[in-house]
Amino acid sequence: MPLPARPRTPWPEPPPFPVPPPGGDSLQTALMTLVISAVLVAMNFNGTFALLLPVLAIALVLFSRGWDDHGLIFCALIILSFSYYYSLGQVVGLLTVMRVVLLALLLIAAVKSLARRLEYGAAAAAFLLFFLLSAASSVLFSMYPQISLLKVGFAGFFLLGVMLAAGGTGRFPYALLGAVIAVAVLSAALFFINPAVGYAYSQDPNAAFTASGRYSGVMNHPQLLACLLAVNIPVLLFMYVSQRGLPSALSLLGLVCAFFINAISSSRTAMLATLVAVGLSVFLYARAAVDQESARKTKTVFGLCILLLLAGGIAFSEQIATFVRKTEDVGAGISLSGREEIIFASWNGFLDRPLLGHGFQVPSPFTEHGASTFGLTSEATSVEKCFFLTMLLEEAGLLGTAVFFLGILLLYRHWLRKGAVVSVAAMTAFLMVNVGEACILSPSSLGGLCWLSVFAAHNLTFRDPPPDHGPR
Repeated sequence: MPLPARPRTPWPEPPPFPVPPPGGDSLQTALMTLVISAVLVAMNFNGTFALLLPVLAIALVLFSRGWDDHGLIFCALIILSFSYYYSLGQVVGLLTVMRVVLLALLLIAAVKSLARRLEYGAAAAAFLLFFLLSAASSVLFSMYPQISLLKVGFAGFFLLGVMLAAGGTGRFPYALLGAVIAVAVLSAALFFINPAVGYAYSQDPNAAFTASGRYSGVMNHPQLLACLLAVNIPVLLFMYVSQRGLPSALSLLGLVCAFFINAISSSRTAMLATLVAVGLSVFLYARAAVDQESARKTKTVFGLCILLLLAGGIAFSEQIATFVRKTEDVGAGISLSGREEIIFASWNGFLDRPLLGHGFQVPSPFTEHGASTFGLTSEATSVEKCFFLTMLLEEAGLLGTAVFFLGILLLYRHWLRKGAVVSVAAMTAFLMVNVGEACILSPSSLGGLCWLSVFAAHNLTFRDPPPDHGPR
């Protein structure tokens, strides 16, 4: 006689996140906004005040539970991207020190997270394979194998750390929200109070070429400021439509300032990312909203955006045409500001080694030959290849590119299953940024800030209670 089947024991659910006290969301959001704003103001007098942000991040990541770990690490990393006006150069070895701090914070957050659950195991495995393939192609084919391997190690540790730390992040991204609102509001305010502060080149002659006379606010480059805010528009919009009271009001203020900054930044890449972020966010939030107030706010934002687009298109048609084409000669077509030459060189590099590519994040023989045009030389292996798809194909080949996009698809699948529509919209905006600024594998600045933004928001959902994120 066969034994009766043993009932299966369900996988135990992880312990819930600490529930913040009533008004805790409002208090911590306002507190983080004030702290970051105060640090930015203090940095006008001494650049070393910037170190207060990583010190705060280290303390909270080490000794708090249920906080926004990704947002706190965002606050530590962002000091590398503040305006040159703040005299950060007086902090000796700041870049090296902050990279070490960044990796240490990710390690601590990952250890905390793995003690609870592993949420992104499949995606992390795909990206691990991508970095192993990148390391192999760098050893075999890179013009600068040591530099490629260092970059593979740093980018791999960073991205895998971001994913492994996701299980320990609280549901409400206090730190990220406070940092983004502070940057948006202060940048918008400086435009009216003292716009020269926002123009990095007017304070530091070395920034003249990169700033090109465009407004960069409290950040060190207009493209960085505008693109960072574009990727965080889904977070601000979600907070506005889903929250009540102070978090909603602060998010609305940040949203308005983010739109204003993008309008004056002269960044086509950021404008594309903003339009995609708003459109996709409104679509996803309208479908996912479970209460009438959130749905009403979402529809209101959508209606206002349509009116602004129509009014702007009618009133500023000539200026918009010049902005899109980047030339006064409308009949000359669209100018890509030299990007087409870099994209073409990267494509030729891919055709030369289609399977594994030419190595990670350094010039290839094809981009090296364009050194006089692209600024890529044997001495300067920091490289901006503009369009991320041709960059991936040139550096990682078809095999590495396929594995990379497998990792992206696994992230999307996971977010859609758990209702993380904010991360879906933010990640899509991030990919749009990489159509013009290939920063997705560069963790030290915009790329790292955007990855942290996407994962800081990964628990934001209209579902209540949060869905099961058990071990997998």
